[in-house]
Amino acid sequence: MKIHFSHLKHFLIGDTDIDNVSNLLFQLGHENEIYKDVLDIEFTPNKGDCLSVFGIARDLNTVHKTNLDIDFYSDHIDELDFNFNNELPNFCPKISFLKIEINNTPKEYKPYLESYFSDLNNPKNNFFTDISNYLAYEIGQPTHCYDYEKIKSGMNLTSTNKISTFKTLLGKEIELDQNEHVFMKDDEVINFAGVMGGETTKCSNSSTCALIECAYFNPDMIIGKSVKYDLLSEAAYKFERGVDICAQDLALRRFIKIVEDHAEIKSVSIKQFNKVDYVHKYI
Repeated sequence: MKIHFSHLKHFLIGDTDIDNVSNLLFQLGHENEIYKDVLDIEFTPNKGDCLSVFGIARDLNTVHKTNLDIDFYSDHIDELDFNFNNELPNFCPKISFLKIEINNTPKEYKPYLESYFSDLNNPKNNFFTDISNYLAYEIGQPTHCYDYEKIKSGMNLTSTNKISTFKTLLGKEIELDQNEHVFMKDDEVINFAGVMGGETTKCSNSSTCALIECAYFNPDMIIGKSVKYDLLSEAAYKFERGVDICAQDLALRRFIKIVEDHAEIKSVSIKQFNKVDYVHKYI
């Protein structure tokens, strides 16, 4: 995983440099290389909690003092009325949807968001997708953005019952085998669950109302899917190593806060579908 040092340094207290942080990462068992101002870090498969800038800072907190404060949207959020049917609770025991509508998309980004693209040479897509990609980089939770107008009638999480043609949001057409886990709308595959979204429901530069999917997928059921279908997927890379199943509310509140930093919000609502109860454990 490539992390720009300036983004990580935001969480570190006191003077330090990239060489010192690199050595600290080695002490924690994270092999890494330095390319100018970028740390390219290798993580063992059991360290999915470190696959973000925040996750690395949290791990470094044991050997270097850090400030782990992040701004989240704190106002009341209405409950979303959305038609969703989860036929695969063992694969996806918890999923949340955020509907967010804005007046206009911004012409430019705040420095913290713009630096994600300029410092790492990441391509921009559209406002909502750009925030989704930044959020996965910052806190480690993948999200997927649908244009709400294309998805407002609802969808199902189910398994394919035959070989199905699917066109990804990157324009690649693949044939999904039977029993692959997908989101479907009107008998059309619109999202290869946990791997990559589809072209027909993706956001565009003109999208001002989006539905944001934030899910936990069983890692054992994600492993190998991106390789099998030759799809380069950062989301699958994180899901197959495990994301925090209890972090969906905070992730979506962070998403709203980033939107709020850039645009006037007209409405915001959230709906959670939870098949399993989880109790927080404190150490």
